[in-house]
Amino acid sequence: MRFINGDTLIARITPCLENGKIAFVNFLEDGETAFGSTEYIVLTGQRGIPNGLFYFLARDRHFIDYMVSHMNGSSGRQRVSAADALAYPIRSVNRNQLQFTGEKLDKILDAIRANSEQMKKLAELRDTLLPRLMSGEIDVSKVELPKQSNSHLLAHGLSFPRLALHMRIGYKHWMKGSTMIGHSTIESILKAMQHVLNAYQLKQLKGVLSAQLTGESISADSSESETLLRSFLTAKELEGCSGRTLKYYEATLTHYLKETTGIPLPQVDTEQLRAYLTNYQITHSVGKVTIDNIRRILASFFSWLEDEDYIVKSPARKIRRVKAPIRVKEVISDEDMERLRDGCAALRDLAMIDLLASTGMRVGELVRLNRDSIDLEGRECVVQGKGNKERLAYFDARAKLHLSEYLAAREDDDQALFVGLYGKHGRLTVGAVEDRLRSLGRKLRLPRIHPHKFRRTMATNAINRGMPVEQVQKLLGHVKIDTTMEYALVNQSSVKASHRRYLG
Repeated sequence: MRFINGDTLIARITPCLENGKIAFVNFLEDGETAFGSTEYIVLTGQRGIPNGLFYFLARDRHFIDYMVSHMNGSSGRQRVSAADALAYPIRSVNRNQLQFTGEKLDKILDAIRANSEQMKKLAELRDTLLPRLMSGEIDVSKVELPKQSNSHLLAHGLSFPRLALHMRIGYKHWMKGSTMIGHSTIESILKAMQHVLNAYQLKQLKGVLSAQLTGESISADSSESETLLRSFLTAKELEGCSGRTLKYYEATLTHYLKETTGIPLPQVDTEQLRAYLTNYQITHSVGKVTIDNIRRILASFFSWLEDEDYIVKSPARKIRRVKAPIRVKEVISDEDMERLRDGCAALRDLAMIDLLASTGMRVGELVRLNRDSIDLEGRECVVQGKGNKERLAYFDARAKLHLSEYLAAREDDDQALFVGLYGKHGRLTVGAVEDRLRSLGRKLRLPRIHPHKFRRTMATNAINRGMPVEQVQKLLGHVKIDTTMEYALVNQSSVKASHRRYLG
């Protein structure tokens, strides 16, 4: 059976055809012709029809089922004829569209062929360098391999790491004589690797080769770090992080990159991160909670760099959580809650306080509520929490009454549930709610009134009155129950009552 590059070979025998024995010929030299077994059918394009169409047609499940159904011969060795293959019904299409589609498919197959040739060259390079490595002619003093290799290289039997960024190569004699590798050789290596590595990895490889083989130094590029920071923030935004979270991430990482200018991200190690956290705590006089927040952000950033193959291994992996002392946090007492309600001069503020107190929602969730988010009859509302995750929140009869009065008194047509009292009545912001509650607390001489205190109070009351912590977790919208358990330590009044009941 005669075939050339661009032809598609299909197995004629039943077991082979059912197992997808289909090949696209791309391994011959230009103009070379090959001959093979007659147990294959050769498909080739004629009259301008691109060859790539036949390869993708032969891999189609409907075509394979058609071929199997037209088998003839003895059991176990049935064959399909070339005539039956040619009789496969294909819907007639416009020749221009067929040509356009075929050209696109040919480009895909050309890329596959180029990759195969590249794998062949890499295998030759491996076979050339391996004996020199074993004999000591080439000394690799330190190579850190990533956890995974390129899957398409493994498929060809060749394991090659994406990039060993912390590679130090000592060499004795790379070529015969004492001539050192120059820039032209480095460019040739980069050109040979451009189908295997991405642009960032090629740049890093060039820096390593230049530093180790020509004596040039590697300098940290601040613009490169800033570009990676932008990409990280974009990834976090796509994951659903809020604007405030993204600003916190940006401010924290910008400060870190500024303080560590001159150290390339792939060269950052665990000790350098520990030194940064220690120095930050001393110079800024912050607590352990703040330091742990910075640690979490750095860990998230370097884990992302590792996942995206910009670094080999995250240096933050070995830095454990900073343990902070657990303190009993204050809640709003029933008396102070009534004083807040009595001190409200506007129906909006009264409805806002009752909704916060009965649902325990976050202030960011409160300001995102719309009128149609509220079901007064069912005493529930749809809340958009962190990560744009929606959940149901429930409020009590008092909140229903005050919400009804507030909405009935509204004269604007803004869709937002809580709006300003004056001017254009725009949607309230988080800062506006915080300022309003803070000023109300100061006027009534109450200690530290802020939105999150209502959330903590609601959770504490629910736990102390016997609500299962799993249900409290659902009400608060916590992903981890450990976060909810922090509220179980807020108030010790129930522990005190139990002590008096059983031991006092």
